[in-house]
Amino acid sequence: MRRREWLWGLAGAVALAVGALCAEPYARIATPYYAAIDRLIAAAHPWTIEQLRVAGDPSGHGSVLRLIGEVRRQRTDPGPAALVVSRIQVGAVIEAPLVFWTLLLAWPAATRRERWLRLAVGITIFFGLEAITTATQLVHSMAETSAYLASGPPASDDDPLTLWEHWSRFLEAGGVFAVAMAAALGTIALTRAIAARHAVH
Repeated sequence: MRRREWLWGLAGAVALAVGALCAEPYARIATPYYAAIDRLIAAAHPWTIEQLRVAGDPSGHGSVLRLIGEVRRQRTDPGPAALVVSRIQVGAVIEAPLVFWTLLLAWPAATRRERWLRLAVGITIFFGLEAITTATQLVHSMAETSAYLASGPPASDDDPLTLWEHWSRFLEAGGVFAVAMAAALGTIALTRAIAARHAVH
């Protein structure tokens, strides 16, 4: 029990250090992946991703991951109906990776084989986690703009236009932490089940 508590404490300290020092480098490394996912999403809508990169925060506080995109009413329209700029703080970008990998690596494993299996499965699930958190947050403004162009503004700011907006508000209200925790615990449970099945055979 003491060893587990010590491991958790060490993992937490490392996570805090990584979050404080590596948020911007991580955002730069992950940008091509986010861009690929967002362009894949945009291909199914009348949207165009013009730029996605790490830039200075207009407020002067650190850096942000900034997406610039165009929204058309119809794909065949010769020009865009709106230009959308979406920003996420780099500190928020690294939240899901920190929670996911800290929990996954600190959680005890029965065998070394289970540990390696957990890492292999974890990499796959992690890519999905990043797609449904940061990547979708970046394009939710484009979905909102499309809905606005199609049906006008909502009755109030508390009346989200789309499911994208509902999801984005959930993530901003602490949902990223919850989703990352669920993904890590799901990975742990899955790999334990696989390891146990192979042990029986």
